Amino acid sequence: MADNVLWIITDDQMRSTLRSMDKTWRRLVEKGVRFRRGYTAMPWCGPARASMLTSRYPHDHGCHNNMTHQPFVAQGHDRDTVATRIRGAAYDTGYFGKYMNGLGKDPEYVAPGWGRWVATVGNQGQLNVDGDLRQLDTQKAADTFAADRLRQFIERHRDTGPWFAVWAPSTPHDPYTPSRRHRHDFDDVTWDPAAFNEADLSDKPTWMRALPPQDRSQMRAVLEGKLEELQDLDDQLGRLMDVLFGTDQLDRTWIFFVSDNGYLLGEHRLFRKEQPYEESAGVPFVVRGPGVEAATTDAFASQVDLMPTTLDIAGLDPDAGRELSGRSLLRPLRTGDWSDWRRRLLVENTNLGWAMLRQGDDAYIEHHERGEWELYDLASDPHQLTSRRDAEVADFATHVALLRQARGRALRNLEE
Repeated sequence: MADNVLWIITDDQMRSTLRSMDKTWRRLVEKGVRFRRGYTAMPWCGPARASMLTSRYPHDHGCHNNMTHQPFVAQGHDRDTVATRIRGAAYDTGYFGKYMNGLGKDPEYVAPGWGRWVATVGNQGQLNVDGDLRQLDTQKAADTFAADRLRQFIERHRDTGPWFAVWAPSTPHDPYTPSRRHRHDFDDVTWDPAAFNEADLSDKPTWMRALPPQDRSQMRAVLEGKLEELQDLDDQLGRLMDVLFGTDQLDRTWIFFVSDNGYLLGEHRLFRKEQPYEESAGVPFVVRGPGVEAATTDAFASQVDLMPTTLDIAGLDPDAGRELSGRSLLRPLRTGDWSDWRRRLLVENTNLGWAMLRQGDDAYIEHHERGEWELYDLASDPHQLTSRRDAEVADFATHVALLRQARGRALRNLEE
């Protein structure tokens, strides 16, 4: 029987918080491959989710702001997604949780390709269950409902053909409402990252240089809320793993754990996301699957790789029809050999006009709407405190210019 595939997409989760999730760490991270260099396509919820579903970068899918659903559908992107393609391999499909920002304006919409549709609509506890709207008391209740239906979906497939599912909780997005069980788990957490309220911003873009400092107590409170909410998610993941194990499906299920974007809590005096620094552009990225040896790798992984990897698992050619901009992780995941993997990776924000090129230890950030740039050596300067202003960046700039216009196989060739 073909392997199942499950994507778990959290909301606004920093890489650094993954270690706080004990069940997730023990049952996913320690049993799979963790990418230290996992990145979002664009560090903003809606555009990132559009990129995951289509393996297109934002400059290709054209959904530039966070109200992504309407332009995504208007351009017909919803008719060529991982879901519509994998149905061709006789996979059952299900979506459970947050789909795309803007769905609240079209609450009865059901995306093509999904055999089961349990999507949270907006953030007020409303759900679309296979086209029927339901109203629950809170967003937390809606998230719990979606997770329950995912477990039922998995249980029903105990003895049936393969399935592909997405579980997309709103955790740990604000507002933070951890359960009574976990609401005091991190009352004593402290917050003092090296880049917090960076003293000298003279190497940063001109718009940042007059930024006021962030309030440390407020940033600490946000961190506490995120960590406590993630404990609830950790419990949910533990129950999910129990169902997979109890139905004899765990050994034939690929699990991908990512977030839509990271989050800044005062580093470089910034708050939230959308920016090209590691705390915002970097995401947790873990894969567990049949035959995969536990490992940690420095290979560059992007959200756009999820779709081609999933289609490859299903025995489909990822480039059949439209060529995908991501790469299948399947072979190196199975072999542990990343020697011929991509050498460079694009992250961009087409709304704010910047693009980042990751290559080796270098992070080159080009603010092309402003004519400014930054360059960091993350080996010697992991907190991005000092841009290398005397460096030669012409080669980086050339690659960024080409990548920002490319798609499909042409884009992948530029990563070599």
